[in-house]
Amino acid sequence: MFEVLKDSLNSWNAQKSERQKLQHAYLALTVIVVMLAGIISLFNGELGHNIVLIALIAIAAFFVNSIVWNLLQSSLLDRLSTKTKRK
Repeated sequence: MFEVLKDSLNSWNAQKSERQKLQHAYLALTVIVVMLAGIISLFNGELGHNIVLIALIAIAAFFVNSIVWNLLQSSLLDRLSTKTKRK
């Protein structure tokens, strides 16, 4: 079981870029925090709602990073890579 998990994490690490790993971390954080908020809200509803705000911040960071990285990729990085190929 642990070997399969270790192998899958190693292949994920080798195949994904740093940006993709960060995006996956934001999504994982969001899911974990929402599940934690659900459990806590069984005991204290107001605290559970406040914890969900952390998940909303993480998902907002996910979307902002996606937009900024796509704009950066399309406007700057693609042009730089084509200029270096020409030389």
